[in-house]
Formats: sequence, C-alpha cells, structure tokens
Amino acid sequence: MSSLPPPASSMAEAEVEARDWAEMPSDALAAVFGKLDVAEILTGPGLVCRAWRRLAATDPTLWRRVDMCHQGDLLETEEAEAMARAAVDRAAGTMEAFWADTFVTDDLLRYISQRIKRYKSGNDVFL
Repeated sequence: MSSLPPPASSMAEAEVEARDWAEMPSDALAAVFGKLDVAEILTGPGLVCRAWRRLAATDPTLWRRVDMCHQGDLLETEEAEAMARAAVDRAAGTMEAFWADTFVTDDLLRYISQRIKRYKSGNDVFL
C-alpha cells in the first residue's frame, strides 16, 4: 500500500492562522461599523466580542447622523423606538441629524431634543 498525502483541505486548515478579531484597530472597525445601519450596529457587532461591543456602544462618531428611515417598516414600533433611544444615548450629546419616518412619536422627539447639545438648522435635521 502506498502512503498518500493528506487531503488538501486538511493541509489548508492546518495552515490557517488564528485571528483575534478583538485586536482589530478601532479606527478600522469604526469605518466598517459606519457602513452598517443603526439596527445592524445595535444588534450585530456587540455579539462578536467585548472590544467590538465597547466600540459600538461608545464611539459617538457612529451616532452623529442616525438614519432610521424604513426601520418602522422592518421592526415593531416599540422596537424601532427603543433602538432610536439607544442611538440617541450612544451619541452622548453629539447627534447632529436624525431621520425617521413611521414610528416617530411626540415622546421620542422630546427624548431626542432633550439629549442633543447642538442643534442644526436646514435640511439636515428632521425632527
């Protein structure tokens, strides 16, 4: 009987280097997270590891301009409003713009207006 080499897939698996995703630079992560919508940031990255959860929760640059248009079409009203409040809280007073549609209530608008330090006028802010 001849000795056969291990299958290519076994060799590839042995050569794969383990990566620690928590060690990824925060500026690179923030750039990736910035491509996600609010609901994705609130429900996704925090499940990967503590470093990702911390960045998603505390980097106010992710929360300066929050677009939640069409989230009311995808989520229950209460869930969409809770996500909007979480986004406002994570902005830590730095929110510059907020867009939403069907799920917005007077209470949510009051909540946002009480937590925004800077107000902008013009077409960028829809409150």
